[in-house]
Amino acid sequence: MKIFADTPKNKFEFETYIEKDDILIIKDDKSIRYDMTPLGNGRYSLIKENKSYIVHLVKNDETYHVHVLGDYFPVKVEDERIRKVKELVKSSQSGTTEKIIKAPIPGLVVKINVEAGKTVSEGESLIVLEAMKMENIIKAPYDCKINEINVKEKDAVQQNQDLIKLISVD
Repeated sequence: MKIFADTPKNKFEFETYIEKDDILIIKDDKSIRYDMTPLGNGRYSLIKENKSYIVHLVKNDETYHVHVLGDYFPVKVEDERIRKVKELVKSSQSGTTEKIIKAPIPGLVVKINVEAGKTVSEGESLIVLEAMKMENIIKAPYDCKINEINVKEKDAVQQNQDLIKLISVD
């Protein structure tokens, strides 16, 4: 799976493959294998190139707060699916105040957390879409009012299908 990671100083793009406790990361045609074992309470034993580290990870939304070797840094992480959702939201925005949220992937509408006419805040959960046994939470991209809901719970949806129409809230 392609991963995009941003730290305060750098941006990274790489492929990851996970097999049990082994993580293979491929970046710029170079591969590095990590052995990562959970220790509990957000702590992990990490072995990279025969060197051992204790890593403490705390996840908050899309940001991992990483503590290793006495250093701390936040890492904002997105996978291809999350990035696709954000691109679809941006591409559906035109010069008008009405915006359309589209399905990022085909799936099943598991839950609709809003109703037409309701005002929601940025980041608030709008719809839960299940695909490949994973729940994908579609969140409000900004403060807005729900203008129209084009799906019902238990509907099967196709990629790029209109889900919700929003109106900007000033």
